[in-house]
Amino acid sequence: MRKSRVVGFAIAGILMVGTIAEAQSATTTPRARRHATDRGGRVRDASLRGITLSDAEKTRVKAIHAKYKDESKALRASLRPALQEIRAARQARDSAAVKAGLAKTAGEREKLWALMERERTEIRGALTPENQKVFDANAKTAEQRRAEWSKKGEGVRGDRPGRRGRRGSPGAEPLKG
Repeated sequence: MRKSRVVGFAIAGILMVGTIAEAQSATTTPRARRHATDRGGRVRDASLRGITLSDAEKTRVKAIHAKYKDESKALRASLRPALQEIRAARQARDSAAVKAGLAKTAGEREKLWALMERERTEIRGALTPENQKVFDANAKTAEQRRAEWSKKGEGVRGDRPGRRGRRGSPGAEPLKG
């Protein structure tokens, strides 16, 4: 009896040490970052917030997303190197390079914007009249948010958690609650 108890404690100790060693391991597997537009992310479906789609509407919306997916992916891929240069210039605080990069990519960004607008218009047409009202309200909210961001030069995000460095920024609204 005593021998089996000692063996049991030894096994438990080995398992506990292995678990602690794994938890303290410096190597962690990095999680893949999801882009907001990947697989129906927030940016694409923000206008569908609060809408419960019927099965037919889901099918139509998926078909519309699939229709525009390749073209938008190609446009984004063509913009990626220039946008990375703009990001590097921003981090280097080189405003002249940022303005030049934005001017250089204006046409491509305009094409992408027009493509997204066409997609939104088709999605709105695939919805029922009740859902179109919610869709329009969401679109109006997004437009107001964009106007506010462009007016202030940056988004007012102080009232949303997880945005470090924004709460005390000029123009940030105090936390609610």
